[in-house]
Amino acid sequence: MKKTIVVIAFVIAVAVVAYAVFPILASTNLSSLKVGDNSYVYASVESRTSILGLSGFTLNQSSTHVFVIWNGTLPAVGEKVLVHGEVKGLELSNVSIIYISATSVYYWPF
Repeated sequence: MKKTIVVIAFVIAVAVVAYAVFPILASTNLSSLKVGDNSYVYASVESRTSILGLSGFTLNQSSTHVFVIWNGTLPAVGEKVLVHGEVKGLELSNVSIIYISATSVYYWPF
């Protein structure tokens, strides 16, 4: 009985650690994003916006920012989220803008 409890506790501990570490391991650094890639990004929500039916939010990861276009419920400012989506870019007279068109956004409390 005691061994069973120890094994169950160990399995739960491993599951919690794996859950906490997954977004860090899966995440692409914002400064490494490349147009056309499908990427996971784990970062904090810095701001939210909704203009003319287009909604999204800005992520902050180590003082690097990227805008995420998302049609679902916007996460709260300050939440840590794991975003999956396609990296896209715009060229506007000598300025390149990179953003993520998200296919999924997960609140990740760790």
